[in-house]
Amino acid sequence: MLAPRLKFSTVLVIVVTCSVITYFTANFLRSNAFGKKTELDSTEGPTSCEYNIDRLDGYQLIKPIVYAELNCESAKYESLKEKLTAIIDKYKVSKKLTSASVYLRVFGQGNWMSINSSEAYYPGSLLKVVGLFTYLKMSESQPGLLDKKLSFDSQGEFIPDQTYNSKHIEQGKKYTIRQLLKYMISYSDNNATFLLQDGANMKSFDKVFTDLKIQGPVEGNRDFKMTAKDYSMFLIVLYNATYLNRENSEFALELLKESDFNLGIVSGVPKNTLVVHKFGEMWDSTGKQLHESGLIYTNNTTYLLTVMTKGQNSETLPSVISGISREVYDYL
Repeated sequence: MLAPRLKFSTVLVIVVTCSVITYFTANFLRSNAFGKKTELDSTEGPTSCEYNIDRLDGYQLIKPIVYAELNCESAKYESLKEKLTAIIDKYKVSKKLTSASVYLRVFGQGNWMSINSSEAYYPGSLLKVVGLFTYLKMSESQPGLLDKKLSFDSQGEFIPDQTYNSKHIEQGKKYTIRQLLKYMISYSDNNATFLLQDGANMKSFDKVFTDLKIQGPVEGNRDFKMTAKDYSMFLIVLYNATYLNRENSEFALELLKESDFNLGIVSGVPKNTLVVHKFGEMWDSTGKQLHESGLIYTNNTTYLLTVMTKGQNSETLPSVISGISREVYDYL
């Protein structure tokens, strides 16, 4: 039996009073489904691992594949895993870090690895990507939706503060939903996110989690968290264009490509490397959290890297993500 779901107002109060998660969790965070996460990709050579395959429900005669994934990690990344674990341990000793998790997926090979895979974190603004999914999925059945204009007349009472600020929409101005999505994703603007929540179809938001079989919070759950592997699924299905249509998948990745947060993954790869990414932050009485998930496009391959971190000082966490990003890039 499905558990009762969170209301916008309930979640917003939770966010403000507990400083648990940043904006988008406050508005779009609700789901009941749970399952294994995988991705559509081919393998390189024979393997004894079986695939988990997820197919999309809701059709009479077809069962579209959303993703497929090998059950086991690739042995070819054991040495990289050892190096990254040593880096994480070093950061812990230096007090720059309390804990960290890493998920790496190399496309075209079907190989993946993870570190500290069972630990979950408050996703914060990472979940703005789920809001993006929501609107783009709605637009597939509502032509012209993205060109609809919304007026930003007043700042929401419960808009959380941000450590890493960028561009914001201005009060008294009108913006198309397409423009608001750019502010929300490329600049992680909480004002744009609050405005977008008013026009969101929450059934569509819930369905994103249901379709991808990712667990979300239920009524009374003030401690919603995600693992690095869980979150990576959103970028995997965008890259493979297996959930949104191709046009919307490309548009979503274009917005993520324009993200101007450059202190983490981006600073760990050579200049002019194409990186499509989103960061998220949160803080509470136990410390700070900073996470980033991105697709890195190189001449040889494209890979996905998600790094989630906890520490006492938010100023040191970007360098942790950058160091892990650099090690992965150099290895691959």
